[in-house]
Amino acid sequence: MDLLKWFDSQLRSTLDGFIWSVRQIPEERWYAFPPAPLGEWSAAQHIFHMVHYEKKLALPSMHQWLGAPPAVREEADEEIWNHPPAIKLMLDQFNEVRLAEINLLPSFDEMAWQSTQKTTFWGEISLYWLVCKTYQHTLDHTQDILRLALFWDRMLARMSQE
Repeated sequence: MDLLKWFDSQLRSTLDGFIWSVRQIPEERWYAFPPAPLGEWSAAQHIFHMVHYEKKLALPSMHQWLGAPPAVREEADEEIWNHPPAIKLMLDQFNEVRLAEINLLPSFDEMAWQSTQKTTFWGEISLYWLVCKTYQHTLDHTQDILRLALFWDRMLARMSQE
């Protein structure tokens, strides 16, 4: 399997899928907290989390395989978490950091994919594991966002009948 082609394709696809999923939620709900069965995070918080995770953890960790020091774990600013920036700004930031990750992929040779590094957050992992985790993390949050888009009204209706 050509890892470069596969990860390039999947990271691009999940970037597009995540952004598309956000746009399925009515704008008036982007900052609203969903009915409890759908989770505790607003769509804006999911987006903020994705930007923070990829900008502060995933991308800097990828740079370790190119000789950079381990990422410094940085907690998200609670004020920004509680009052996330504009959705368009965050989606632009997510697009930018994801494209930076994709653009790094050709920098890694076959040995790099299997070699391990001690990372700040996950301990000793391979580059392959790190990029798989980035892919998986995006799928998880895309699912969460789509759940908000698809089931918000249904959940409210069900809750009003109880």
